[in-house]
Amino acid sequence: MMGRWRFAAWVAALLIGSVTVWAEMLAYDGPDMSLSRAAELTTATAAINATVPEALAAEGVPGAAVAVVQDGAVVWSQGYGVAAPGGEAVTASTVFQVGSISKPIATATLLGLADDGLLDVDVSVSSLLRSWRLPDDWPDPNAVTVRRLLSHTAGTSQPGYLGLDPGRTLPTTVESLNGATTGTALTQKQPPGSYAYSGGGYTLAQLVAEDATAESFAELATRYVFTPIGMDSTGYACTQNTGAGPSWAVGHDSQGEPTVHYRYAELAAAGLCSTADDLGRFAAWLASDDPRAVLMRTAAKGTNGQYGLGVELYEHDGGKTAGHQGVNRGFHAQLLINPEDDVALVVITNGDNGAAVIEAILRAWHDA
Repeated sequence: MMGRWRFAAWVAALLIGSVTVWAEMLAYDGPDMSLSRAAELTTATAAINATVPEALAAEGVPGAAVAVVQDGAVVWSQGYGVAAPGGEAVTASTVFQVGSISKPIATATLLGLADDGLLDVDVSVSSLLRSWRLPDDWPDPNAVTVRRLLSHTAGTSQPGYLGLDPGRTLPTTVESLNGATTGTALTQKQPPGSYAYSGGGYTLAQLVAEDATAESFAELATRYVFTPIGMDSTGYACTQNTGAGPSWAVGHDSQGEPTVHYRYAELAAAGLCSTADDLGRFAAWLASDDPRAVLMRTAAKGTNGQYGLGVELYEHDGGKTAGHQGVNRGFHAQLLINPEDDVALVVITNGDNGAAVIEAILRAWHDA
């Protein structure tokens, strides 16, 4: 399945154009995604403090921010390195692009709409759409539901998005579905019911939310997620604006060079901008007994137990964890929760090599 750090492989394969690189990266299943409460928080955070500067230097990643959550609250957070070349130091309040961590946020938004009776997650989205229709040549368009879109089991194409150069006009959601971003319209590549990671499916879910309410997705996410949880520095401005704003981290490629300011019309799939502290607050909510959170981290039908609704699921010797990685060009992030231990960890970085930094932080936590 795609996920568990495989979207990074997809991005790398597109950028490098190498079948060998693609195959090698697919074989890599990522770091140990177990997470349990540290015996001593101060020991664990000291280990992170000792690890991050060396990892950033070794991997050519300019900056990172980390947050630790216990008992439903952010109990520690820290920034490292710089947000931009010659720029200000990273803090836990620095805004990063966080890639596919957009998907859990989008899922919580859509489930909120469902709770308010504004949409049904189990009816065909054909009955919910107003501004676009599912193509007649899809194998089984009537079986495409919001629940299946959120669990990557609707059979839709387009694993992810590389973003657009700042000089290009940002398309509408409908234009994106018609191929304005990728050059290829969204298709149904296989019959619904089995897992196939699809950022395009989340763009379709975004349009369902917009059509059901006649509101922008940004407005809906603010009302259903950001404001209730207290994510005051989170939104979509850093992937919508044409240039960097104050306290926004600049992305860097695998050589440590700044990237251009890539932009995303696909907010639900890849457009989220957030901070370590704000994502820590979301992680605390995701680990809670809120019915939406519980549903999200419950394995969805057709995913072989590896995905819920908007959330990757990991089983290991120490129990079960859940979360999501996030990869946009120039950025790499990870959100990980263990509801049984009531602990969560968030790491966000502004470099293509951020996966190695995240792995080093996880090792430090495990060894503390």
